[in-house]
Amino acid sequence: MKRRHAQPAITSDEQIARYAYVLGNVPASVADRAYAAAFSRLTAAQREEVVGQLSAELPDAPKEAASVDPAAFATLMRDLLARDALVRIRDGAVVAAAFVTSPPIVAYFTTGAGSVNVDHQPPWVHQLAGHETAPVDGGRTHHRHGVPGVVSYDHPNSGDSREW
Repeated sequence: MKRRHAQPAITSDEQIARYAYVLGNVPASVADRAYAAAFSRLTAAQREEVVGQLSAELPDAPKEAASVDPAAFATLMRDLLARDALVRIRDGAVVAAAFVTSPPIVAYFTTGAGSVNVDHQPPWVHQLAGHETAPVDGGRTHHRHGVPGVVSYDHPNSGDSREW
């Protein structure tokens, strides 16, 4: 049985960086669903606080609809100024964390188009998608000397498949 190591706490800056990374790597339709899902995961008090903080940063932000309706919040977040304000507000990291771990984002990297190149994603995306990360071994199939797969062409049982 594998023991899980305790995950170190993620700083607010790291949450925002992960949010920016994911936002830059998912289609707009997935981002819309992720914003709605993230907003719906917040408590009513957190929603009001986030919308209040965004309203202070954005003079044209819709206050009532965005504070209760996740779809309205997702629509608001299509605006680049709103996204910029989100990363600057006090509770932006809370929304960022909920966005990154939302079911639409997880599904994108687990079974969606993002799963195709998950091997090229950072390790934290692998964890998010439940993908086991294996160390790079240079293409060798085994790591012991004298066993097929070890690159040593002068050995009778080297990794050179032409000799098998």
